[in-house]
Amino acid sequence: MVNQSPFFLSSMQRGRWPVLSLRPWASFLRGIFCALVLLFAARFALANTLVLSEVALQAPITLGDRVEVFVEAPGQPLDLQQARAAHFHPGTQPVLSFGLGARPVWLRLRIDNPQPQALNLHLQVGTTWLDRLEVYVLSPEGQTQYRALTGDEQVPAQGLTPVQGFVLPVPIEVGRSELYVRLASNDPMLLPLTLMTAEQAHQIERQLSYGYGFLYGFLLALCAYNLMIYLGLRERSYLFYGLYLLSIIGVNMAYTGHGYAWLWPDSPLIQRHIILALMVLFGCSGLLFAARFLALAEHAPRVLATVRWFCALGLSSLALLYLAGQHVAATYLAFAFVSVFTVLMVALGVLTLRHGRLAGRYFLMAALCGMVGTAITALSVCGLMPYRNWTFHALELGIVIEATLLVLALAHWVREQQRAALRAEQLSRLDPLTGLRNRRSFWELAESVWSTALRNGRPLSLVMLDLDHFKQINEHGGHQAGDQALIQVAEVLTQERRSGDVLARWGGEEFMLLLPETQLEQACALAERIRLAIEAKRPLLNNVKPVVTCSLGVVELHDHVSLEALIHVADERLRQAKKLGRNRVEPPPKAQPSAW
Repeated sequence: MVNQSPFFLSSMQRGRWPVLSLRPWASFLRGIFCALVLLFAARFALANTLVLSEVALQAPITLGDRVEVFVEAPGQPLDLQQARAAHFHPGTQPVLSFGLGARPVWLRLRIDNPQPQALNLHLQVGTTWLDRLEVYVLSPEGQTQYRALTGDEQVPAQGLTPVQGFVLPVPIEVGRSELYVRLASNDPMLLPLTLMTAEQAHQIERQLSYGYGFLYGFLLALCAYNLMIYLGLRERSYLFYGLYLLSIIGVNMAYTGHGYAWLWPDSPLIQRHIILALMVLFGCSGLLFAARFLALAEHAPRVLATVRWFCALGLSSLALLYLAGQHVAATYLAFAFVSVFTVLMVALGVLTLRHGRLAGRYFLMAALCGMVGTAITALSVCGLMPYRNWTFHALELGIVIEATLLVLALAHWVREQQRAALRAEQLSRLDPLTGLRNRRSFWELAESVWSTALRNGRPLSLVMLDLDHFKQINEHGGHQAGDQALIQVAEVLTQERRSGDVLARWGGEEFMLLLPETQLEQACALAERIRLAIEAKRPLLNNVKPVVTCSLGVVELHDHVSLEALIHVADERLRQAKKLGRNRVEPPPKAQPSAW
């Protein structure tokens, strides 16, 4: 059947196919598109609406990826009504971070309270160094149900809670409402945002109080311990370490808000500047401790000069920026100073290891822990690393490990000092060539032996030995040959003496042997055995084995009034043995030497 409509016939008569009108279809498609847009917008609004069900309130709710964000244009601050009309974009991270010198930020959160009654919740916002914080809760009709203005530049700083930032009570009425938050700060704008019940807020506060109580108690105990040791020993390493620990406590209390809450609650000017100042002082005190502990003045004076120059430059630059009112530049300077400080501490630890100091191992490990903790927290605060609870507190964990390792390093250093002092004291009492006691050490021991024998009426004898023709040994074989001869004689004397005898090199080629509980006859027998042993020793001196002999003088305690007098008599008898031909004992033994 052929279509006979006028439209069809006119088209056929013109030799063309019929063309249908598209206007009704376009209107239909536009209607469908608008419906889809409205549906998507409704679903988006619903998806970004926080429903405060009983299940949702069982744990604190992180809001960073639920809020919408708007950043103000430079020099164009907005009020609440202007902000409501602004174009917000969704938050992308659980914790928002805008870095240093960020522009003021508005946050918006749509809330639906399906509960039969209003909720009194707590909103935790940001960090304790936010300059200005405004919070608004609006009803669906746009009525302001709640408003709060706080920040570390406000007096009093409402809701300031150490570590957590600002915790504000916000009433949420039944039904839908909107939460608006405006934040402004010249310092790093790090924005943890959490909604919680009052019980949850108190529980978190208790946990943080216990944790920081342990941290400050631990650091204060270490500080007091080191300062007391300094007062007792006057060793400046302990003083500088105590000051370094105090600076750690100070900078931590400043940036966690404990200082503003407890020490200077009504002084926003102090709060504005003290964090950066304490950061620089923290670095300076750490470098001063490292310079003293690592003895840079002795091992690396140029490095010490560089460290002092760096500290002076940091302090003076910060002071100039404060005077010029350049707070943002001062913030960048403080963070850069602390970053360089951590690298320098590690470099100084490496330098110490190159000098072979074992304590440098502890110091290097401590510096690495401090550097890693400081770097993680600084990057997290500045927005260069995703914020996590452990990244924000990495500095404190690194501080505890660093402080513990530095205590071990300091204790190891003290042990090294004590051992070095003991070795020096021992060396001052020993003859460096033979290893025997020297004259000073002989007097110290001989006095007590003399007093005991004199007080108890016990026998006591003294033997003085001198090598014969020692000058010829030096002339023919050199001083090395003479030294070898003295060493061989010292070995013979050491082998022949008893454990209670006092043996010493008296000086030159002379030796002294004090014999408690020994009568003259026994002493002469021992002296004869020593003479024969030395004569038979014949040490190898420059490929030659010459005969080395000695002369000995022996004396017994009788009526001698002092040890000096006893030594004088022994010396006279030694000279007598020399005159009588050398290589003999004076007085001569009465019989062949018996077993000792």
